[in-house]
Amino acid sequence: MSSLRRAKNQLGAMFKEHGWVRLLLTHNFHAVGRQAFRSGQLPPWILKRKIHRYGLRTVINLRGPIDTPSLIMEREVCAREGVAHIDLRLSSRDTHRPELLLDIKSLLEKIEYPALFHCMSGADRAGFMSTLYLHWVENVPIEKTRQLRLWPYWHYRWAKTGLLDHFFDCYLAARSERNLSLEDWISQQYRQDDVRGSFSSNPWLDSLVDRLLRRE
Repeated sequence: MSSLRRAKNQLGAMFKEHGWVRLLLTHNFHAVGRQAFRSGQLPPWILKRKIHRYGLRTVINLRGPIDTPSLIMEREVCAREGVAHIDLRLSSRDTHRPELLLDIKSLLEKIEYPALFHCMSGADRAGFMSTLYLHWVENVPIEKTRQLRLWPYWHYRWAKTGLLDHFFDCYLAARSERNLSLEDWISQQYRQDDVRGSFSSNPWLDSLVDRLLRRE
């Protein structure tokens, strides 16, 4: 990539993708258990620094296979540093297909660690993925994972982003009646429409998350 093109991408990441907001929040970077980290979208120079400092072997982008300025530079850094880069599309305001969730379990079991999970802000999708990681890889009970919280991650449970919490709440309610693993519940009982339909959000918090914070 030429120097001019790289400069344009950096400006695009800073303003079009609201990188200045993430700079104020220090990119929402946190350790997750023994082998993983979570964050918002990192500028390429900070991603390189994290790769070297923590020995990262895999970066999982939860924004999906899109070509934003930030992600173009991120893939370039990972390729130069010999780090596996995976694009995985998760939603911050909706439920997920059972097949996708089970594919995530398989993915978490086979990637090389240490790994970084990131979305745009590091608040919602990164928290959802970190919860799955802690439960399926480190065997932490769902109720003790504590990855979907206002502090220090800026996740809003009562906005539409709370659907991510509600997914796990529905599982815990089902588990109290029948001792199912999360994987078995997803395979046997989980219905996207049922989880979606049993959740309601606060309109004021929806406006805060969508318009002011401009969450992706």
